[in-house]
Amino acid sequence: FRPTRGTEVYGMMTVTITETQELATYSIRTFQICRTGSNERREIKQLQFTAWPDHGVPEFPAPFLQFLKRTKSLNPLDAGPIIVHCSAGVGRTGCYIVIDSMLERMKHEKMVDIYGHVTCLRAQRNYMVQTEDQYIFIHDALLEAVICGNTEVPARNLHNHIQKLMQVEAGENITGMEIEFKKLSNIKADSTRFVTANLPCNKHKNRLVHILPYESSRVCLTPIRGIEGSDYINASFVDGYRYRFAYIAAQAPLQDTAEDFWRMLWEHNSTIVVMLTKLKEMGREKCFQYWPHERSVRYQYYVVDPIAEYNMPQYKLREFKVTDARDGSSRTVRQFQFVDWPEQGVPKSGEGFIDFIGQVHKTKEQFGQDGPITVHCSAGVGR
Repeated sequence: FRPTRGTEVYGMMTVTITETQELATYSIRTFQICRTGSNERREIKQLQFTAWPDHGVPEFPAPFLQFLKRTKSLNPLDAGPIIVHCSAGVGRTGCYIVIDSMLERMKHEKMVDIYGHVTCLRAQRNYMVQTEDQYIFIHDALLEAVICGNTEVPARNLHNHIQKLMQVEAGENITGMEIEFKKLSNIKADSTRFVTANLPCNKHKNRLVHILPYESSRVCLTPIRGIEGSDYINASFVDGYRYRFAYIAAQAPLQDTAEDFWRMLWEHNSTIVVMLTKLKEMGREKCFQYWPHERSVRYQYYVVDPIAEYNMPQYKLREFKVTDARDGSSRTVRQFQFVDWPEQGVPKSGEGFIDFIGQVHKTKEQFGQDGPITVHCSAGVGR
């Protein structure tokens, strides 16, 4: 019902799209509208949430809460009502309106009444909030909003915000930063969300028994006929700011999973690997050397040829030619190993690490690959 580019005429209304911003979980489109015979032009913003699954509800409420906040921030004070629609305009639409209204009520009255508000909505439009899943999602979203609060900070205020967080809170013995991190630690995951990772045939593929990929976001490999668990690797898709599944966060390969690691890179077209650990730290193996050093090595279907290695002050860049032995097709994979992360703690300054991240993105843009960036340390969660 909208132009994808340029101008379209809908009856008496002329609609011109002027800007589109695509982010990982939602898009923002700006339109100019004008009525036939009138010189008045108005601006309309359309925000489309793109991360609601075809079936059920989003697994985590955080992206939806961010979307909601962005919608409110873009709505001028003198504007008319916000128009909300899904397909039928009752299920997801009801979720949006209830969460938005209850956040407003919490702010002013410190109270919520989800059941009461859904009842009021249904008196105004039938079937609002269609399923029990949606009703539960409303509760989850509001609980997350209460626990986490509003943590968004304008970039220009970041320095002051950090200084404030580093101060000991009144009536507490710990800093605001510690309180905030403790809240993160309180979010516990249910064991039913790690189904494949916990199968007996896959347990030996996990470095640590408690660091496992969620079923909903795990990276699936193409199953190999007759081999149980051959679709499993300890790795998860992670959204970036602008793109969904911008990264694969993986544990460092074990000797038994090096072949799976190359298979994952190939099948998901990931041509950049970021390694944030040394092979050994504190005298213990942190990562199996999953790449060849001098001559080519075959990992299951894939022949990996070392092409070049560059030693930079803070990182090593290795280039490999990877060939699928089944059809002869090949591509280049680049591995960036950051060597300046101390064995204990964190780097002294963030500057070098930010430069390193910039270098990775520059390389990705230069070679124009679409696939995700694969990032691993040892367990694939901390660094």
